[in-house]
Parts: sequence; structure tokens; C-alpha cells
Amino acid sequence: MSGVRDPQVTAADPRASVFVAANAGSGKTSTLVTRVARLLLAGAKPEAILCVTYTKAGAAEMQRRLFSRLGEWAVMDDAALGEALMAIEEGDRDLSDARALFARALETPGGLKIQTIHAFCEKLLRRFPLEAGVSPGFTVLEDEAAAAISTRARDDVAAAAMANPEGPIGRAYAHFSVELDWASFNAMFAAFESRRDALAAYRETCPEWVANVWARCGFDAPTSCAAIEAEALGRMRWALWKRAAQALGRGSGKTDADLSAAMLALEDGAPFARIWAIFSTSQGKAKVRLGTKSVDAATLAWLSDEQARHAETASRLAAGAIAEDTVHALVLATAYDELYEGAKDARGGLDFGDLIARAHELLTRRASAAWVLYKLDGGLEHVLLDEAQDTAPEQWEILRAL
Repeated sequence: MSGVRDPQVTAADPRASVFVAANAGSGKTSTLVTRVARLLLAGAKPEAILCVTYTKAGAAEMQRRLFSRLGEWAVMDDAALGEALMAIEEGDRDLSDARALFARALETPGGLKIQTIHAFCEKLLRRFPLEAGVSPGFTVLEDEAAAAISTRARDDVAAAAMANPEGPIGRAYAHFSVELDWASFNAMFAAFESRRDALAAYRETCPEWVANVWARCGFDAPTSCAAIEAEALGRMRWALWKRAAQALGRGSGKTDADLSAAMLALEDGAPFARIWAIFSTSQGKAKVRLGTKSVDAATLAWLSDEQARHAETASRLAAGAIAEDTVHALVLATAYDELYEGAKDARGGLDFGDLIARAHELLTRRASAAWVLYKLDGGLEHVLLDEAQDTAPEQWEILRAL
């Protein structure tokens, strides 16, 4: 429409800070390439521009498109080049300067910084290894190598469990071997891997994490579901239970008879689950009614009180199960992390997650962060990010620091 500025040209304007959201195939990467070209036309140094992509293939494609654009400009005649520059609102630029951009880009020491976030973090750590607390000669573990170390660490956790079945690792491993199917068991270890830094941070900030887990679940001290159930069963009043069941049997409703029969089928030693099943629905919720009006009021009141008491026990057992599962999971996560980190350290390696975590720490938490950012600021003036939707929170914080 006449008078309306092309939104892609607007987004490529190097004088504006923009965030582009558009459908796949709509030209987002082309817009980013145009923006880089316009930055170069405006006099920005090639080495002062950082383009971050999500994959190596994306970085290669962006670089291919940029060099293709600049290469075309280098050999265009005046009329064609003038039209190309007019299309991106750079028609007032000197044509010879535009033609020279291709050579400038090629001659840039180290090349244009078009790379994945992991490649950027690797170069950052190699430039500031002491400040980041990493070995200057570290190696980057590609996905296949990291997966092999991860598999070995899982196998070593299993070996530790078998070596001491009654130890914390052995009990935790046995617990989940029963509770989870094979796919879910492996998915749990995959979660340990993906959340390794967060789990380590929790253990570091909360040394008494076992007590903390139980406290978060509403307990004053660590206990067990078996202890919770034993305590509840120890408070059972079986004589009153039998008396209430008999009173229900004298009621006139079918539900009275059914409830009476279910209660009389239980006796001292019955598990809590069967007791709670009498007072709850199949979904585990407390039944709305226990007995009809034909049952005497005292019995109905006793049943209501008993139901409330068992509902509290059921709630405590559910919370206790969460606490037990969490403690067992953290025990396995800790063992896995120690074995995985030990294997990496032995090889002097960092995986892709380490690259992000160490770079994030270097730029946001380390005492030397301000100095490192000052050094980067001297050579980095423009940051462009492709595929922003795939960028994780820690990666965003790295870019914000820049």
C-alpha cells in the first residue's frame, strides 16, 4: 500500500533495536542478513558484529546468504546495484563502498562472527579460561561423546546400587525399578542430565536437602510412608469399628448393608489402603455420604469422624510418597552427576551444557564479570539473534549481559 514502509526493511534498519515474530518461511533470516549488510554499509566493522544462530546448519546458511548478497553487489553494474540499495533504503550509499564490502568481510581476521551460541561460549571460555575457572586446554564433547559418558555414568550408578543394595543408592534404584517402567526410568535419568545445573545448585544452597524435602512436604522431620501408615493403624479402634459395622447392618438401605459388609470383612492387621477404600471413592476422594438416615445418629457421627481421620492420613501418605520419591530421585541424581562429572574431568572435557553454564557464570556471577564484559565491549557492538524461540533462559541472560 502506497506510503506504508515495508516491515522487513523496517526490521533491517540498523538504527533500531527490534524483535521480529513471523511465520516460518516469511523471510526472518533474510531480514537478519539484510540488517548485517546495512550495518556494514553504515561503517560497522565486520568483527564487531555477532550473529547467533541455533544450529551449525543455520549459521552456515546465514553466512552463505550474506556472502552471496555481498558477492552479487561486488559484480553488479551501477544501475542494478543502485536499485538493490534503494530496495533496502540505502540508496544514498557510495556504490564503490558497497562493492568493497565483500572483500572487507573476507579479509576480517577470524571471519564474521556468525555462529551458534555454543560456539560463541566456547570461544569466550578459551579467551578467558582462568576467569571462567576452566582448563585452558579443555575439549568440547560433541553429542556422541557426551552420550557415551552419560551411558557409562548410568551403568556405574546401577553398579553402585548392586554393590550396596541397602545403601541410599541401592534403595533408591530398587524403588524406581519397581515404580517406573523402562521408558520412564530412562526418562528420569534424561531429566537428571537436562537439569544437572539446577539440581547441583539446589544441593549446594541447601546442604541439608533431605530434611528440606520433607519440610517442603509438610513434615517436621524425615520419616517414611511405612511409619506414617503404622502410626495410623496403631490408632485404629477395632471394637468401635465392629460396633459401627453392626449398626450399619441394621439400617434399611442397600448402601448400609454394603458398607457394613465391607467393614466387617476387615480386621486388625488390614492395610491402610483397604481401610481408606471404604471411606473414599475410586478416585481417592472422601465419600459424600456414609450410611442412610435409618442408621442411628451416633454411628453416623462416628463414621464421619473416622473418615476425617483417615482422610488426613491419606493426605499425609500422599505427601510422604512425594517426599520419598524426591529424596530417592535426588540420591540417584547426585550419584549420576558425580560419576558424569568425574568422567568428563578425566578427559578434560566440557559438554554443550557446560559451555552455556560456564559462560553464563562468567558473564553474570564471577567477580571478574565486569572486566570480561569491558573487554568484550571493546570489540563487540552489535548482537543479532536468529531463532529466538529456541533460546533458553540462561542463553538469553548471556546475550543480555553482552
